[in-house]
Amino acid sequence: MFLMQTIGGRLRQRIEDFVVEEIPPKETLHEKLQKQKYGEEEGVHTVFWMEKFNWDTNMAVKELARKLHISVSRIGFAGTKDKRAVTKQRVSVWNVPAEKIKALTIRDIWFSDFTEAQRKLQLGDSEGNKFIITIRDIDHDERETRFRLEMLFSELDKGIPNVFGPQRFGEVRRLSHIVGLLMMKKDFEQACKIYVARAFEGEPEDVFEMRKSMWERWGRIEAFKRGLNDYPYRLKYERSMLDYLTQHPDDFCGALRRLPSRLRKMFINAVQADIWNRAIEGERLSAGQKEPLPGYNTELDEKDPIQRKIKKIMAELQITRNHFKMSGMPEIATSGGEREVMLVPKDLKILEVSKDDLNPEKTKAKISFALPSGSYATVVLEKIMG
Repeated sequence: MFLMQTIGGRLRQRIEDFVVEEIPPKETLHEKLQKQKYGEEEGVHTVFWMEKFNWDTNMAVKELARKLHISVSRIGFAGTKDKRAVTKQRVSVWNVPAEKIKALTIRDIWFSDFTEAQRKLQLGDSEGNKFIITIRDIDHDERETRFRLEMLFSELDKGIPNVFGPQRFGEVRRLSHIVGLLMMKKDFEQACKIYVARAFEGEPEDVFEMRKSMWERWGRIEAFKRGLNDYPYRLKYERSMLDYLTQHPDDFCGALRRLPSRLRKMFINAVQADIWNRAIEGERLSAGQKEPLPGYNTELDEKDPIQRKIKKIMAELQITRNHFKMSGMPEIATSGGEREVMLVPKDLKILEVSKDDLNPEKTKAKISFALPSGSYATVVLEKIMG
């Protein structure tokens, strides 16, 4: 159905072709956050909007912490956003006045609309995200492109499988679920090795070759020292791990702890996501149906075909729900949860279909839609573009 009607095209030819804006929580969550107009009452957490251009969320937060001379743990946000995009999201900082944040200068990051709250922003503290996407380099003319989009939107209104997108696993280095699984099994050395040294096609050539070399020499302190010298500064996390290993060459759990706890937790979440995607693939799904994301509190019902499939996949991976307790790293234990099996994009709109100013004799289309928290625009765009 989608295969016959897709429009093709290319994403992110310009960074500003991909715009993401967080949808603030409804009033009930506002009350939960005890959000007040800034300056009326004394609060604990300064909450504000952060707009960024071509910044990874975790890296932006780390840079914000560095500029403020505080721990990253004092900063909260509702969710990570795409790097190659213009994004706008709320951030909270504990015990730092708004004036100090307003005075910061960070290239391609801007802060606005300061308020205060009594609670740190947590992952999931939003209603979702609104997307404005420009698709370029479309082979069809304007009339055909618009017709196909209208047909596709009518199909998307019926819902599609709510799978996790490639960002959950790593778009270039698809390894988050692999590292997470090894951490769950307490194979911390192999988890470190894969994160630091496995090379992936699509990486810059210099980094690809450095990783290959590190993989071959892994385990010797001289290799860690050389890697620390050779790895470019933009690979901050790998360099931090290598720095630790030059001083503690056998403490791979400690090296992983040099990564932010949010990132380490994302590795475990990626294991959940991999199990989920495999479990709902090919199954009959219905609107409103929820199925478990496995964790240490998850009880699986053998009578439910998807839950039976989850149990089978976990057995193939040689894990049980107890592995999510993370006995070797309990601070990132994952209890589990539920997720809707169907994704229905809201407010699908065609904003513009016109000649592509960057690609002669091609068409561009600008569209917008909103998704609930935890769902992926790339999943929707795959159905539109093919």
